[in-house]
Amino acid sequence: MHRIPVHKIMHAPVITIDPDALAADAADLMDEYSIRRIPVVDGDGFLVGIVSDADVLEAETAGSLRSSYEPGAEEEWLGVADIMTRDVITTGPDATVGELVTQMLRYKIGGMPVVEAAGENSRRLRVIGMVTETDIFSMIAAAWEAEKTGRE
Repeated sequence: MHRIPVHKIMHAPVITIDPDALAADAADLMDEYSIRRIPVVDGDGFLVGIVSDADVLEAETAGSLRSSYEPGAEEEWLGVADIMTRDVITTGPDATVGELVTQMLRYKIGGMPVVEAAGENSRRLRVIGMVTETDIFSMIAAAWEAEKTGRE
């Protein structure tokens, strides 16, 4: 199982969000699609960050999703760019599930974007999928069910 390529268990297409969107919009997308993290992509579709439910919760806990509570300050709502993580841990479609799980444990994360470089020497990454702990558990459960059924 650990040798299975990530592209076999990732889900695609991926729900993404623009860095100029409001943090509240990210929260709405997470609620609507029952997801906990959203890759942030620029206008050209390249990965620039990731926003998680923890990022949104932290912003809400810090005092709503407004950027300022100063008296007389113009009311401005926090944007995705204000709360996203910019250094995104990613994986490629040909990485193995074993490599993926090792990264997830090392960085203590529950999922990551699956990316491809825009060109041979490009540092710009295009999101082609998303893989989470749920995808890994589903793979294990399916293998267990198949094995159990084979024994009956």
